[in-house]
Amino acid sequence: MSRRIVILAGRKSHGPAGNGIHDYPAQARLIEDCLRRGPLGGGLGITRAEDDAWPAAAVAAADCLVVVGDGRDGDLPYAEAGHLASPERIAQVEAAVARGAGVVVLHFSTFAAERDLARALRWQGAAFQWEQGGKRDWHSRITWATGMPDVLAAGHPVLRGVAMGRLHEEFYHRLAFHPAAVPLVAVRALPGADPGERTVAWALERPGGGRGFGTTMAHSLDSLRHDGLRTLLLNGIAWAAGCEPPDAGLGVPFAEREEVDHRLGLGPAPAPIRVAVLAGNAAHRWHNWPESTAALLRAWGDDARITARVHTDPADLASALDDRDVLVLNWVNWEDPAGMPAPARAALQAFVAHGGGVFIHHFANGACHPSLPGAAASDWPWYRTLVRRVWEHRPLAPGASSHDRFRAFEVRPCGGHPLVAGMGAFTVEDELYWRQHGDEPIEALMTARSQETGADEPLVWSYELGPARVVQSLLGHSARTYEPAAMRALACRAVAWCAQRALHGAAPA
Repeated sequence: MSRRIVILAGRKSHGPAGNGIHDYPAQARLIEDCLRRGPLGGGLGITRAEDDAWPAAAVAAADCLVVVGDGRDGDLPYAEAGHLASPERIAQVEAAVARGAGVVVLHFSTFAAERDLARALRWQGAAFQWEQGGKRDWHSRITWATGMPDVLAAGHPVLRGVAMGRLHEEFYHRLAFHPAAVPLVAVRALPGADPGERTVAWALERPGGGRGFGTTMAHSLDSLRHDGLRTLLLNGIAWAAGCEPPDAGLGVPFAEREEVDHRLGLGPAPAPIRVAVLAGNAAHRWHNWPESTAALLRAWGDDARITARVHTDPADLASALDDRDVLVLNWVNWEDPAGMPAPARAALQAFVAHGGGVFIHHFANGACHPSLPGAAASDWPWYRTLVRRVWEHRPLAPGASSHDRFRAFEVRPCGGHPLVAGMGAFTVEDELYWRQHGDEPIEALMTARSQETGADEPLVWSYELGPARVVQSLLGHSARTYEPAAMRALACRAVAWCAQRALHGAAPA
């Protein structure tokens, strides 16, 4: 039996493009792609509308409406959820519900004003109650938590094949429920005296026919990497459309943006991100270059697009960059007066001038500098244009660069840049560099408090140099830097960002 599903996606909100947060068009595309790839795909007709478009003819014929977008919670900038945005839309949804169409709401689209609360409960089963007495006075709650969701109705079709493992999410809870709504999933880490106050997913069979399903999870595109949440969501949509999820559930694998867009006819096939790594200098025995390079290679293994070729001779760069998208510098010419040979310098400058990305890793910011021990002749002023913050040697001179002893310390991501989107503070064992030299402005993306200076020292930043993108990280003294999941994610994101490609990888809890 063919079923017609209409996915109604709002406009992306909450930060810059690429961060995946409240990225409703990207979520809608993933949902469509997963449904088409799943075992029910051959019997589904799917219409997807993005950026708050309203395909009236498709809505009029739909067996299920899936709403994924913002919801109003008082004043602007947020608008009503898409299915509640105007009297005309409300009338169309009312007509769809009257003929038995399902209604599915995800995350922020669960918000409903007082005037719409009764109809929202009747359509979809539950709603976030943000208004009381005509005022912005939340009864429902929002809690960021890392917790283990509990399945409450194990025999329900929506829960087939759903294994809800540990999840870090922006949970909306203490919702208003229709009396016939069935709680499906609750999160024990949320405040509340009973499971109803901690319920974050539910199902409704309307007395007059038709079904509703919703979850307040799915804050970001990365949330849908969670196999249990993704299966729950796909099962819920299929069930609300009048289909029976298979016994194993719709456990369709996650797919990255480029793969999804290509399959939907919205973009080219994903291409590899081709990386050249310059690593080495055995003279500087305090840095184990093979070890840290191997750690980077292992981290990049989390992104199937990244392919890397390692060089240990700077002269290789004269020809090694011709087919590369990004150069990673994990190298310094300690006691090496030759530094980078003239042909390699010319190739690197041409690479950057044509938009090639550069990831400057740890002590590479001290290369080609007149203060380098035994290597003053390697001085290259342009390198300091590429590297905005430079390690100044001469350790006994006033103003020289230095670092805290190798130790464990807390790193705090900051700002809304996609490189650190969704990341929380984490602990790393490393050298904490400070007093790097340079006048060009930087905006720190990660900082840590130095025991030596008592200040919050910048550790990671990014910038553009003409058409090229550059990321500089002062972290990376050894392979231990990349033990935290956040650092492995940063290694992948830095390369993708430098290559001007979509950033993959979930923000670690």
